[in-house]
Amino acid sequence: MRNLKALNQKGLTLLEVLVSMIVMSLGLLSLAPMVVLSIEGNNISSDAMTVSNLAKERIEFYRAQDSLPTIPFKSYEYDLRGGYDRLTYITDSTIDSLVPGGLARVDITINWVDNSNVNRSISYTTFLEK
Repeated sequence: MRNLKALNQKGLTLLEVLVSMIVMSLGLLSLAPMVVLSIEGNNISSDAMTVSNLAKERIEFYRAQDSLPTIPFKSYEYDLRGGYDRLTYITDSTIDSLVPGGLARVDITINWVDNSNVNRSISYTTFLEK
């Protein structure tokens, strides 16, 4: 009768617990690269948003002016918002025959170094009335 009770006991042995912990830890370790990619994706998204806002800010500045500066116009601003450089170049049909008359082409290039120490650059182009 005593041996029968020992065989019918329910529960986990130490070996079963260790095996289940190993399987669980391997599963959690496989998620680690996804966390790293998620963090990198957030950094890229943050940079893209900042760059877009810097370009939009400059375009809105020139759009709000009564007149554009003397063309051709080139402006370079550095270390904006902690490490972004902005180059603005304005041309019209006297400089570039592809620009329609009565309009000015505004080219904005933003350069920065990302968290991985890679040089990045994005250019935006729009047309404004003179």
